[in-house]
Amino acid sequence: MTAQQALTAARQEFITAIKRDTAPTECPRFLAVLDSFIEWSLARPTHVKFDAEESHDGTIVFSRVGSKSKKVVMWTASPRKRDMPRLELLPRAARFLAEEDRASVVATFNAHARDELTMEEPLRITFGALKNKTARAAVLECMDRLLVVT
Repeated sequence: MTAQQALTAARQEFITAIKRDTAPTECPRFLAVLDSFIEWSLARPTHVKFDAEESHDGTIVFSRVGSKSKKVVMWTASPRKRDMPRLELLPRAARFLAEEDRASVVATFNAHARDELTMEEPLRITFGALKNKTARAAVLECMDRLLVVT
């Protein structure tokens, strides 16, 4: 299976998973959110790539290209049972961000999400917050900045 076929299959698993617990009117909005992050990633093939090994059970994972020692996951999109899907930036690696870089991401997420993050929490935001195009653009801008520092 090619990487594109694997991504298509993972996207379909994500869609199937969110349809179980999401109102039908929300599914297209959440899919638009997912597609914008996939599009962002595919536009940066020298920086991030779809990670078929890490993607499972509807979760979509993009990792940094050329991580020197350990694989660095750039972002994940996860369907959530009885909740909205969510995006997480740098799972397992966010704690290594410089304080000012982490503070910038937390401030961006908090400006657009209902539930505020603390500096110690994983860098997560719901797709409900990301339905807003301004919020989505702000998070994508954060991701561009993170490409420079990770």
